[in-house]
Amino acid sequence: MTPNADVRTLAEPVAGSEVRVEPKATPGIEINGIPADLAHVVKADVRVDLAAADGSNRGTNRAFVVEHVLGPLGLHGVTAARVEGLTETWAFARPEHRFCYSTGLPPSSVVGHPAGLPNPDLAAALGRIDLVGQPSTRTTVSEPVTAETRGGRLTLRPREYGSGIRFEASYGEASLVVEVDPLEGADDALVERVTTSTTPYLSPDGGEGVTHAIADLVSDVAVLGGFDDLVVEADLAEAYHTLTVGAVRTAHETGVVVDRDG
Repeated sequence: MTPNADVRTLAEPVAGSEVRVEPKATPGIEINGIPADLAHVVKADVRVDLAAADGSNRGTNRAFVVEHVLGPLGLHGVTAARVEGLTETWAFARPEHRFCYSTGLPPSSVVGHPAGLPNPDLAAALGRIDLVGQPSTRTTVSEPVTAETRGGRLTLRPREYGSGIRFEASYGEASLVVEVDPLEGADDALVERVTTSTTPYLSPDGGEGVTHAIADLVSDVAVLGGFDDLVVEADLAEAYHTLTVGAVRTAHETGVVVDRDG
């Protein structure tokens, strides 16, 4: 496959926990046929769900806990891919499975990891294959954008072309600063560290929780938001996807998004 010049995609399909990921020649990531973009986000609080009309009698297709897929894809710099859910059995101890069951959709609609991880199996599989293509257009903001919730605050700040995203994240008493380039991918050690860290709702300590949060920030800011060069100051509280998705929505809605070519 020869990819569009504006994408970075997989040279071959890979599988991880819950999902299979295939190359895509045109820009954008799709999960169970739903574009992974802000227009299709229908839930952003303790998790992120996507939804779109699917053309069937069910009426609406939905993908649950998509940040567990988008995080590892973004950490590897993938900007184009087709993701298919693989789960065939219900796990009713998980609230997303109970909700999914109530909608009449199959368990493959849930693409989140059962242990609350940003899919380390998928991240490892992506690290073993070649990625092809290299976009040149990079996106930032022209001025700072801030979103706030009770106990949380997130600010997006402009950054020079090619700088990548500097995440300055805190959760409770724990904090972490990391650099990720959404068009180049992150350091292998950082990818492994982040994708093997449990969600803050299940983490044994704040340090592991804030490390996990980096994958969610990459998912929401870099992949769903489409940003490449930013400083992200994130003081996170519970249900922090409200902050992350809220900030990038505000940036797009207020016209401060800037695309730049090298």
